[in-house]
Amino acid sequence: MKTDVLLIGSGIMSSTLGVMLRELNPALSVQLFEVTEKPAQEASNGWNNAGTGHAGICELSYTPKQEEDGTVDVSKAISVFEDFEHSLQFWAHTARRGIIKDTRKCLNSLPHISLVHTQEQVPYLKARYEGLKKHHFFEPMRFSTDRKEIADWAPLLMKGRNEEQPVAATHMDGGTDVNFGEISRSFCQWIDEQENCRTQFGHRVVDLNKKTSGKGWIVTVRNEETCQKEKIHADFVFVGAGGGSLPLLQKSGIPEVSGYGGFPIGGQWMISRNPKVVAKHTAKVYGQALGAAPTMAVPHLDTRVIDGKQSLLFG
Repeated sequence: MKTDVLLIGSGIMSSTLGVMLRELNPALSVQLFEVTEKPAQEASNGWNNAGTGHAGICELSYTPKQEEDGTVDVSKAISVFEDFEHSLQFWAHTARRGIIKDTRKCLNSLPHISLVHTQEQVPYLKARYEGLKKHHFFEPMRFSTDRKEIADWAPLLMKGRNEEQPVAATHMDGGTDVNFGEISRSFCQWIDEQENCRTQFGHRVVDLNKKTSGKGWIVTVRNEETCQKEKIHADFVFVGAGGGSLPLLQKSGIPEVSGYGGFPIGGQWMISRNPKVVAKHTAKVYGQALGAAPTMAVPHLDTRVIDGKQSLLFG
């Protein structure tokens, strides 16, 4: 079999690329292979990520430190905001085209809040706010050290908190909660409906080799139910297989993979669907990672909207 484009994985990366390429060139043939029985069951699944539309509003990791002169370099946050605007514009385009049928299932506007609670972090957050406020992207942002005002923004943040503990927060409307799984499913369905395109589930890519003569790749795919293998000739291959990407890239022989490694990461979320609790918090709140902890260790208190139902996530 021959295809112009072969996508490995059905998450947000592969499915987005598939839609983009077909929109740019409707003549392309596209094949997408996924080892699970349904699209977006792993990293892109709504419950396997925080669903934050990363726009640099509340994520302190984009502006990690205060300089010696007291300022905070906010250039990365500005760049991230612009990048996310491009994502929003693309999703708006796909909604107009009917690729995403109902944006309420995957995109919901929420305030984004940053919260700090140590003596050292309060001046840092104020300096960050002052730097961001100068750019028109962040003009609506507010800063406060007033406990009552912060409680008005997000009551659960202040409930039971030590009155002596210093606190500061920034608040900005217009942030986004994203269900990447829902977007991925919409994109995969659309790809499968296009002429000369198909999505196949329960199929694992087991080998990836560059052609010895001419351009392109030979991809070996195994049907997980029958164990039957098929070789597919592809002009272009995108590996979006999450944790399975590295072994495939190593098999491909491309020099760029040299020096990379992977390791498993585990984590847990606490989730509340109690309507009385959920009703008390409507925002995405990011704190500051402690010490040398990685950015994935940043504490969250997030509103999530999945399958049309609102819930509260902490982790």
